[in-house]
Amino acid sequence: YTFQTQTEEAAWWRQEVCFRSILLLRVTMDALLWSSTQRENWEEEYFVFNPEKDGDKDASRVSKHFYRAKQLTHGRRSFVDENFRAPINFSHVLRQIIMEHDHYLGYKMAVNEYRDLLHFVANFVDAFHGFRVLVFTPYPFPLLQMSRAFLFFWVYTLPMVLLKDYRPWSSILIVILVSFGFIGIEYVSMSLDDPFGDDTNDIDEHGMSLLVYEDIYLAVYRTDGPEAAERLRDRVLERYRQGRELDCYRDDLKGYDIWEMPEWLLDQPPPYDDPGAAKESERRIHK
Repeated sequence: YTFQTQTEEAAWWRQEVCFRSILLLRVTMDALLWSSTQRENWEEEYFVFNPEKDGDKDASRVSKHFYRAKQLTHGRRSFVDENFRAPINFSHVLRQIIMEHDHYLGYKMAVNEYRDLLHFVANFVDAFHGFRVLVFTPYPFPLLQMSRAFLFFWVYTLPMVLLKDYRPWSSILIVILVSFGFIGIEYVSMSLDDPFGDDTNDIDEHGMSLLVYEDIYLAVYRTDGPEAAERLRDRVLERYRQGRELDCYRDDLKGYDIWEMPEWLLDQPPPYDDPGAAKESERRIHK
């Protein structure tokens, strides 16, 4: 929608939208992976400064917002609660940046254009809630336990029935095939119950995310040039060097950027309040 606006401010806005979209995707994939590989840490309390998890930073340097967020809760919040809240918070930041477009573009986008961008974010959040249902709504354990108990009981007692009517070698062959089929189906169901993780047969969410990152780089390359694409890639790699995105998110919560409105919204007028500047920007757009 904005590729014709080739100003420095517009290029920065497009890159920020792309960067925040990548962070949203990355933190979502990290949350799904963490839910499968770190189940023993699900119930640890989140809003506590932990030197082991938070590094050697002075606790006094943690922003006041980190502890005030705890006061807004209606009870104890664990890591699983807040880690699955991270994509929601990142989607709020992305929506905010999308709605700030007029400050950087110099004009207000058509309603249908920025509505589509917001709609894309909403679709992503809807899909994330589908993953939440998959993670937090497991198969009922009593039913699972009873079906598994009857399965193994049936498989192990089957040879006793077959020996009456079949020869020993025929019975052995039938039991092997039946056991392979039923127990194999049981193991497949166990794997499908938790498709996220780092096992060989799990979904490669990280690999698929990398492909999306590269598609975004190429889109930025075509719109704003190779330097902008390389700058975006460097920002993403710097984020990777800081650790997992969930850890980066926790560092963001301990800071100020994710909590506070941009400074220009608080005490600075937009650069295009001057009608002459707005007309000049419009002239460059339609030139």
